[in-house]
Amino acid sequence: MVNKKQRLFLVSNMYPSPEKVRYGIFVKNFEEAVADFFQVEKVVLTKKYSFLSKFLGYLKLYFQIVQLYFICKKNDLVYVHFPLHLAPALLPLWWLNRKIVLNFHGSDLVFNSTLKKALSLFLIPGLKKSNIVLPSDYYKEKLLAEFSVSPSKLYVYPSGGINSNVFSPNRKGENSSFVIGFVSNFIEGKGWRIFFDALRRIKEEKSIANFEILMVGDGPDKPEIEDLLAALDIKFEIISNISQKELAVIYNQMDVFVFPTYREEESLGLVGLEAMACGVPVIASKTGGPMGYVEENVNGFLFDKKDVKMLTEKMLAFYALTKEQKNTMKHNAITTAQAYDSVNVNKNLVAFLESL
Repeated sequence: MVNKKQRLFLVSNMYPSPEKVRYGIFVKNFEEAVADFFQVEKVVLTKKYSFLSKFLGYLKLYFQIVQLYFICKKNDLVYVHFPLHLAPALLPLWWLNRKIVLNFHGSDLVFNSTLKKALSLFLIPGLKKSNIVLPSDYYKEKLLAEFSVSPSKLYVYPSGGINSNVFSPNRKGENSSFVIGFVSNFIEGKGWRIFFDALRRIKEEKSIANFEILMVGDGPDKPEIEDLLAALDIKFEIISNISQKELAVIYNQMDVFVFPTYREEESLGLVGLEAMACGVPVIASKTGGPMGYVEENVNGFLFDKKDVKMLTEKMLAFYALTKEQKNTMKHNAITTAQAYDSVNVNKNLVAFLESL
């Protein structure tokens, strides 16, 4: 007789769609990681744009969570990504003593708006009644410092890890120019303007004779980024809405990856690890998750947040390395990423969930 799988309700306000394949991709990665071990039932929301579509989307999502009050049994798991915005609907599940796992990703632990502060009033009482998953040791320490939560209830899981079957070194020869990469949402806090200002310095000072920019992402600032890069008069390409396999090909075209985010809620920075897995050293700002895996002059460089001069210096420092030194740094980057291999991190996650 085959044992029936334990049921797991996957709840999230972010989930990929055919139109936005990377939106909440780590939630889909989680689903794929546990699908062989649990009976997964999704309660998710895909990307919405207008106020009305967002309102109706959240209304439907909240209604689906309400249905869980009646169908979720004591042995079922309710696994919630980005729990802050769903906290009011989760209250009855806490009262019913259901098994709830809260997976925070960064922004949902920073209460920096009136709405977030109001939602935190519903979330904080539930922290002690839940098991909590965090993307990095940095965010684990942050949570322990701010909330009265038992360390035994916390588990570090790096957002699905890195699929080494997808993200791996596969460079097609040497580049004819120095390719600087950037992969992120196109919003101010991700540091794209810091990145642009550093590029402008390099261009004006003619510090690098021949370089080009390869950017992957989408977001509200995309039109401005396109205009500014065009005005800079350098070779560039901006690519949006691509699959993970396509993204891996693009990483392999880069010589260095720049990650200038200065968001307080940058809990891991999976794109930096994806780049490293493809053998691309990373130049990252000293913030959150990236400080946990970028080692100065070992697999990349670090610079102070928002410091354009320092970022420029680090980019030039990497460019000036000998071929042998660059190859050593690339090798170290690959080694770093291997510690985040999805097979191992997902195996450990499943063992953690099965123990609850």
